[in-house]
Amino acid sequence: MTSSRDRILRTGAALSMTALALAGCSSGQPAGHAAPAAATVTVGSAADPSSWTLPMQAYRPTGEQARTLARAEQKLVGECLKGFGIRWRPAPELPRIGPKNLLDWRYGIHDAGMSAKFGYQVDPAQQARYDKALRAADARPQLSDDAQLVLGGTDVPAELLQKVGPEARRGFYAGRRIPEGGCFGQARRTLGGSPQGASPLVRRLTSDSYPASMEDPLVKAVFARWSACMKAKGFTYPAPMAANDDPRFRPRPEGASREEIDTALADIACRATHHVAEIWHEAETRIQRASIAGNATALAADRRALDASLRKAAEVLARS
Repeated sequence: MTSSRDRILRTGAALSMTALALAGCSSGQPAGHAAPAAATVTVGSAADPSSWTLPMQAYRPTGEQARTLARAEQKLVGECLKGFGIRWRPAPELPRIGPKNLLDWRYGIHDAGMSAKFGYQVDPAQQARYDKALRAADARPQLSDDAQLVLGGTDVPAELLQKVGPEARRGFYAGRRIPEGGCFGQARRTLGGSPQGASPLVRRLTSDSYPASMEDPLVKAVFARWSACMKAKGFTYPAPMAANDDPRFRPRPEGASREEIDTALADIACRATHHVAEIWHEAETRIQRASIAGNATALAADRRALDASLRKAAEVLARS
């Protein structure tokens, strides 16, 4: 089932790490819904996880560091393409949409003011800015098929490989050999480390801790208390993300329905009453600490590789 949270994360994933960090959305089905058309709920925001951290964040770049790595990669790619006589400008960064950072919506909604207007949906003004920027990016002049091969090497769609000319198919462009992985591959080798700075191990452990946290006994217990709280307000769901994932709560041109808004406000009120996000976050923190202890050597090596990549990126950006 595709949830509103999934749609937001998939859209915002164009920025870089966010989708990886927020993987693991609940797939629970709502057990039913008996809310009146205009339920009365207490409007009060729950805890704001956007100011929190998780232990695995120590092994991945900050937002600013990720942007530094991206700028250095783009500079190296541009220099490589220039050597082939190809003019290229990277697409501008898309505006933010949805969560503020890695933790903001990891445990669900929490801002009653936003939910009173948008329910479980992203701010339509953010969506409109993002869609406009995406259309502008799509309208930019495209590189030729052969030049795209220089850009990405053989890591391009199969149909593109069928369209390139004979020289490019042999691995050359303008008489020069195309580097392995194209100019992007060459840039990433120069910087070292992993794309966007997070190693496969770091990404896996960050992703795995989310579903594991929902199996924690204390989290299951607080979910049960949240569910009872919701039922007392006329809403029947087994767990918080089941309300978030209700298939009736889809983006609509006319905005969120009264029913969606009432559900979201009841959800937040019950989260606040029972400290759902706090208990959930504490459980995931324990799980990540255990993962770090069990992978200490590999994670220390990943952190050293990230630091080396950041130093190299700073050198690339400092030179004229």
